[in-house]
Amino acid sequence: MVDNSLLLLIDAIYAAAADPALWPSVAGKIQRAIGGHSVNLVLEDLADARINCVYSNGVSAAEVERYQHDIMAKDELVGLLSIIPEGKAFTSQDFFDVKNLHSLYCYENFYEDLGYTHFNAGLFYRNKQRRGWISVVRSETDALYTADEHLLMQSLLPHLQRAFLINVQLLEARLTSKLALDSLEHIAAATALLTRQGQVVQHNHRAEPYLHRELASAKESTLRLPEAGANSRLHKLVGAVGQDKNSKLSSVVPFAEQGIRKIALCFPWCSTQEQFDWLGKSASCIVFILSPSTSIPPANLLQQTFGVSNAEVKVLQRLINGIPVVEIAKGLFISEATVRFHIRNLLRKTQTQSQAELLSKVFHTVSVMVE
Repeated sequence: MVDNSLLLLIDAIYAAAADPALWPSVAGKIQRAIGGHSVNLVLEDLADARINCVYSNGVSAAEVERYQHDIMAKDELVGLLSIIPEGKAFTSQDFFDVKNLHSLYCYENFYEDLGYTHFNAGLFYRNKQRRGWISVVRSETDALYTADEHLLMQSLLPHLQRAFLINVQLLEARLTSKLALDSLEHIAAATALLTRQGQVVQHNHRAEPYLHRELASAKESTLRLPEAGANSRLHKLVGAVGQDKNSKLSSVVPFAEQGIRKIALCFPWCSTQEQFDWLGKSASCIVFILSPSTSIPPANLLQQTFGVSNAEVKVLQRLINGIPVVEIAKGLFISEATVRFHIRNLLRKTQTQSQAELLSKVFHTVSVMVE
C-alpha cells in the first residue's frame, strides 16, 4: 500500500472515532487494503451495549446470531484473543496449518461452510469491560498472508484503538451532558449558562422566552431581558464575571415583565481556572431568572442547609429578591443595623466574604428546586 492510501485509511478510522456509524465502512476499507473476501469487526462493552458493534460482511444476521449463541464460546480462533497481547496483530496460519484447522470445532461447525480459513487479525483494545478486534478473512484456495499484509494490520491497530477510545469518551461526554441538561429542566427558574461574551451555551425550557438571535438563521443566541436598562446591567455583569470571578458587582438585576417584578441572578460557573466540567471552559457564568413563584427558596431548606435562624432566613430571602438593606429594614420593622448584623451572621455561617458571594453560594447549593 502506498503512503497516501495508508493516510486515507487512517483518516477514515478517525472519522469513525467521531461517528460510530462509519465503522462498517472502515472495516470494508481495511479488508480491501489487506485483501480478503470478508472482514469481521467487533467492539464489545460488557456494561454499555450502546458501544457494541458486531459487523461482518461475510455472514448473514441469522448466522451471526447462531455464532454468538452456539459457536463463540468454543471458538478456538477467537480464543487466541485471550493470549495475544493487546495491540498485537497475528495470522491464523502462524498457529494452525490447514490440516489442524479442519479439526477445530469452530471450523467444522461454522467457518468451513463460509469459506473462512485464513485470518489476518488484531486485538486493538482489551480491559475487564471492553474489547475491540478485527479480522480479514481468506478462503483455503487463497494465498497465505504475506509479511507486508501482516505489518499493515499491525500498523493500523494503534489508530483503531484510539478511535475506539474516542468513541467511548464521546459517548460518556454525551451522557454526562444529557444528565446535566436534564437537571437544568428540574430547576424551577429560567436558567442559562453563558460564555464571557454573553452567548448562551445551554439553557432549560423556561429560559427560552429570554433567548434572542440577531437573525432567525443564527445558531448562537444571547439573553435579553424585557427592560433595556436591566438588560444592559445584566450583560455588564456577565462580562465582569467572565473577566473576574471575584467581581464586586451586585449579582442581582431586578426588572419588571408585564407588571410582574422579577430578578436575574448571575454567578460564576467555574470556581477556578483549573476546574473542568461537562461544558469544559466554554461556560463562564450561570444566570437564573426568577419570578415570584420561584424566587425564594423555602425557609426550611435554607435553615437545614446553612443552619440559619428564622430572622436570618427572612433577611436572606429578601436579599435573594434584590431588596436593598433600607427596604429590608422597613419591611421587617427593624433597624438597618439589625439587618446588617443578620447579614454578618449569614456571611459567617455560609463562609462567604460579601453579599454577592453569599447569594452565589446559596444558589449554587439550593438552586435545584424541583417542582
